[in-house]
Amino acid sequence: MTKEQMLELAKPYGVVAIHFGGCIKGSPIHPGQPAAMRRRAHAHNSPKWLYYGTICFKAHTPERVNPTLFWHEVAHIWRHSWTEKQCDKWAWQQARTI
Repeated sequence: MTKEQMLELAKPYGVVAIHFGGCIKGSPIHPGQPAAMRRRAHAHNSPKWLYYGTICFKAHTPERVNPTLFWHEVAHIWRHSWTEKQCDKWAWQQARTI
């Protein structure tokens, strides 16, 4: 799946951008470079934050992203009050449909 296809699938759930290779916020030490990430992905899911609606993946290419992980992060934006378990359950159901 390409980045454009991923974004098209996620747009109805409030996702506005998808970024690969680290966090879109950028490195405080090296401006202009993606920030390092501990986890495989995260979602900027608070309206108070810059880049609200963006999903950041540690992977550098869309092919390396697990569909369940993709849907899990979409769930964080769509229902930011959901727990990790609720996001996991919804992501598993969504991944089975594509």
